[in-house]
Order: sequence, then structure tokens, then C-alpha cells
Amino acid sequence: MMSSDLSSSHDAWASTPPKVTRPNPCCEPPNLLGECMFLGFVAILGITCVLLCKLILWLFHVEIDFGQPAWLQWLQRPEKQDVNTWLNGQKSIINFSFAGVSKPQDTLHLRAAANENIALAFNITNSLTTASTSTHKNFLKMASGTINRPGRDWIKLFEKATSTLTAELPRDTSQPLHLAEATRITCLKVVLIDNFQISSDSLPRDSLVIITDEINNQWLKAKSSSEKPVISSLLIHHLTALQRRDPRCLCWPFDQLKPEEILSMIMPQYETLWRVVMVTYILAFHLYPSPTLPSRISSVPECLGTNSLEEREALKLAKEGLRLTPSNKRIYRHTPSSSFKIKADLELMHRHPSIWGPTALEFSPSRFDNLSPLQTEAYLPYSLRPHRCPAFGGFGDRMVTCLVVAMGRVLDTKAGKVFNTEPTKRAGVVDTGRDGLEGWRYQRG
Repeated sequence: MMSSDLSSSHDAWASTPPKVTRPNPCCEPPNLLGECMFLGFVAILGITCVLLCKLILWLFHVEIDFGQPAWLQWLQRPEKQDVNTWLNGQKSIINFSFAGVSKPQDTLHLRAAANENIALAFNITNSLTTASTSTHKNFLKMASGTINRPGRDWIKLFEKATSTLTAELPRDTSQPLHLAEATRITCLKVVLIDNFQISSDSLPRDSLVIITDEINNQWLKAKSSSEKPVISSLLIHHLTALQRRDPRCLCWPFDQLKPEEILSMIMPQYETLWRVVMVTYILAFHLYPSPTLPSRISSVPECLGTNSLEEREALKLAKEGLRLTPSNKRIYRHTPSSSFKIKADLELMHRHPSIWGPTALEFSPSRFDNLSPLQTEAYLPYSLRPHRCPAFGGFGDRMVTCLVVAMGRVLDTKAGKVFNTEPTKRAGVVDTGRDGLEGWRYQRG
């Protein structure tokens, strides 16, 4: 019996596989050297990537347009750089030295490629949108000839502006005036009269409203839409209607130009003008009224074009308006041999507290009594060579001053006040975007 039990036990043991003792990895001594090398490699790789990104951004001083992740935006904050270094980088974008090019065909290509959507939205061909040196020269000659035309009657233009604004005031004094619409109509009418000597009778209000609205909408589409914009047929129709309205009142070449050619001529003036005029009026006459303002502008429009002391004082109104509201807040360029689009932040150059001090966001024409060398270097409302705006040299400042003072005379602060129907982000600071000005109204009484 016992032997039988022993035999069974032996058989059971023999049929059961022996247990294999495996080593416990937790009990193995750690490979400290390998782990340290791995962590060190990761750290070095991360630091190298960050330094490489900083080097690229230091070389270009720009935002590179490939999605703008948060970390890239953080690296590009100008406060992380010396202000002089940052400013020189911004200027290198404007004057194309960042790309190492100087030939007109190269600089025109980098600018035209960055403005492709503008060209598509308006079907225009001018210095902003062409890579052709011959087209650029012809347009520049025509624009300079128009701007620098001798004998410009500033008093007549001022009177056209005041009469247009007066007609815009609602008959019912309890109804507010839509300030953006009135400013756009006034600016376009004055630009058309000045460029083509058109009779104001040939410029009906309804057509001007549609043309200005369509230009504004097309510009917003060109800047914000992910799809390629197309020309507005409504815009072309109403421009054509202006040409055919009364041929006796039209002056060559307005009646012989295609609508797209008219847009090519007026867009660099009108589209970059109306925002500057409206914002400067709001700031100068309502948000930051100065006791010296009446005396500063008392000789307008008679002083315009005289190069007198009175004119120089009056033009400081426009200079400060163009500082806070540059006609182009960003200047875009394409990089050579790539699809990257980079930009110079002209608005920040004009508002940087390290350049303009603690009152950088306040409207104060008197700051132009004595600009510092750094402020003079940072103030570029008409861009830089080789493609500086033809309005540089007096015309731009005079046109802004003429229209702003006209608004101040008609939309008097004693007779009414402005208010914004849309909330503002910061008191005393006006949203200068094309779609950020629609809420402003002028209310009499």
C-alpha cells in the first residue's frame, strides 16, 4: 500500500514539468549610464531645436506663415528682443534687404507674390500687384504725375468734402450718422474729383455707397478668405455706370479707362485713406481733444500746399493720425525660393512703448514737435525705398489733414458727439481694422 502511494507520487511528480525560476527585472541593477545618455541626448536635441528656431527668427525678425503655433508666436514677441535689433529686422523686410535682393524685378516679385489675393479680388495691375518692371514704371509715372500735379485747389477739395458730409447728416436730428459710410463716401468722391476732375453731379450717392461697400468687402475677403477671391461683378457694374452717367462731365482718361484700370489708380489712395481719416477724426476731436487743436487747424484749408509754418503745424494732425493708424498695418513679403510669407509690423513700430514711451497709444500731435532719432527711424507711414509710396513728400499728409478737418468742421463736437455701438477692447483705443469701425456713429444734440 505504501509502495503504491510512493509510486503514484513519483509518477505525478515526473509528469509535472519543473518550475523554471526567471530572474526578476526589478531586481537587476539599473543601467544608469545608458539612461543618463538618453536623457542627455533628448535635452540637447530640445535645446538645439529651440536655439535653431530662435536663430531663424533672429535672422528674419518675422512671423513665418505656416500655421502660427503658439510656441512660434511666443518666440517672436518683440519684447524678447532688443528694440533696435527688432526695428532693424522690421526695416529689412520693408526694404527687401532680408532677402539680399535689390534689382527691381526681384523686389517687385517678392511684393506681388505677397499681394496676390488683392490682385485677384480687384483684378488690378499696379505697383503693388505686378512683377513687371515696365508696368511698375508706367504706373508709378502716372501716379506721381497725378499726385504731384501743380496747382491743386485744396480749398475746392475741402469744400467738396464739407458739402458731401453735410448732405450725409440725417434730416431727423434724433437719428445718428453712420460714420464709416459717410467717411468712405466722402473720401471716394474727393479722390475721384482730384484724380479725374469729375463733376460731383456725376457721382450719385447710391453708386458711391455700393462701390465703397464692395471695395471694403472685397478687401476683407482678400485678407481673410481661405479661397481665392474673385472680382465683384456689382463693383464693376457701378464703376461702368459712373463712366456712362454723363459724358459731358467726364474728363479724360476716366471715360476711356476700363473699370479695373480705374480701381488700379484709386485703390492705393482711397482704400488706404478712409480709415486713417475716420480714426484721426475720432481721436483728435473726441477722444483726445487738445486745447491747442483749434489754433493748429485754424488756417486749414488755406494753408495747404504753402509750405508755411501754419501748414507744418496743421500737418502734425495727419502725422499723428498716420502713426496710430498707418495706411497699411502690416507689410508683407514673400521669401525667395519658398512659399513662406513674412511681414513687418508697421503698426507696432508706430506704437512700441520702448520707442514712443508710456503715451504710445495716446493721440498727441505735439509729439512731432521734437521726435527722437529712434522715433524718426521707426516712423514709416509711407514705407521705405525702393518702393516708397508716391504720396510721400507732402501730398498724403495734406489730403488726410484736409479731410479730417472737414469732418471736424461739419461734425462739430459742440453740435454732437460720437459713440460706438460695438464694445471696445480698451478705452481710448480705436479698433482700426476695416471691419472694426462699422459701429461708430455721430449723434447731434
